[in-house]
Amino acid sequence: MQVRQILGKIIALLLTMQLLLIGFQAKSQIDQGNSSIEALIWMTQQYISVLVKIRSLQDKKQENHSPKLKSKR
Repeated sequence: MQVRQILGKIIALLLTMQLLLIGFQAKSQIDQGNSSIEALIWMTQQYISVLVKIRSLQDKKQENHSPKLKSKR
């Protein structure tokens, strides 16, 4: 159980770092001459993929912690 908690924290840290790096990349795009709107659209697309990953990890965590229901036949 301890290992899973550590892995969960590492995954959370890596996803947080990914979000931070997306912000830096968007700033770099603006500095290179792209419009703010283009950078914002690109950044939003990148954030959506990260949020999907986070949601799937939450769903898996809930599946692992919820009691298994046996179907009655």
